[in-house]
Amino acid sequence: MGQSKEPVIERITSLIMGYPSRSAAARAWGININTLKSYYRKEGNIPEPRDNLLPQIATSEGVRLDWLRDGKGESPFDVDKSPKSTKPGDNKLTDMLSFLTSSERQRLTEVLARKGVETVLYLLDEDNIKLLQLDRVVKAKILGMQSNAAASLNDERAKESGSDSEGGAASASLTGGRKQAV
Repeated sequence: MGQSKEPVIERITSLIMGYPSRSAAARAWGININTLKSYYRKEGNIPEPRDNLLPQIATSEGVRLDWLRDGKGESPFDVDKSPKSTKPGDNKLTDMLSFLTSSERQRLTEVLARKGVETVLYLLDEDNIKLLQLDRVVKAKILGMQSNAAASLNDERAKESGSDSEGGAASASLTGGRKQAV
């Protein structure tokens, strides 16, 4: 197996960077994680991937086998080391955000991460969980999405079906003291 200046493991590593972990890459490529880990031993000679694994990785990643094996041909990476799209529509988000500078993308990533954590924490709050679990009719009343006539009709239907047993007092107080916009 011929090699360029950069060993094959370096090219495999650059492909792994597109995954959250080596395990995720191994699953995506259909190879055993222990086989992949064996290529990263710190002592002695790094084992070369078997010939049957390289085509499997190349096919999964949509890269040329000669590039993966020998480093020959065009690299599937742009200047910023992110993989080029191999199929139409693969990188829609990347294409959409390509007009941003590197620092703008970093700030956007930080904002999305922060908002994601805030949302999860909001959803884990016990009061918010209780609100989310309220009956649809009660939610509509709280949000003012029903007229008094519709609310009364829904109250009657809920009483008939018995589905409003726990929230009966709460729903009566919600419809009784509500002011209507004129």
